[in-house]
Amino acid sequence: MGYFGVREFPWKAEMIVVTVKVDWGQETIQEILPELKKHVEITLQEPGCDDFLFAVDVNNPDIVVATEVYKDYPAHEDHFKTAQWGHFSGIMEKYPPRSIDVKTYDASETRHALDD
Repeated sequence: MGYFGVREFPWKAEMIVVTVKVDWGQETIQEILPELKKHVEITLQEPGCDDFLFAVDVNNPDIVVATEVYKDYPAHEDHFKTAQWGHFSGIMEKYPPRSIDVKTYDASETRHALDD
């Protein structure tokens, strides 16, 4: 069993996890749903993107929550250099969220004292 915790600077991290919480409102979410799905499908094809999913909050359907996992910090940075990110940024400009909360974590696995 491994312990997941901070051990180095992010640019040296072995795995990056990003959580995003966006308040677009139900009407906008329904309008951009195809773009959200397309963004996930294309981003999952990027080298270094290990996982990416989004969901509408069941307790507050105005909110979209996304989780992204990248193999390392450079892969995460490269995501913002893609044509797809440029396209999706345009969607964000056309449909500006009421609020957005982004958190980026170093999720590198480190050995725990109780590991074999």
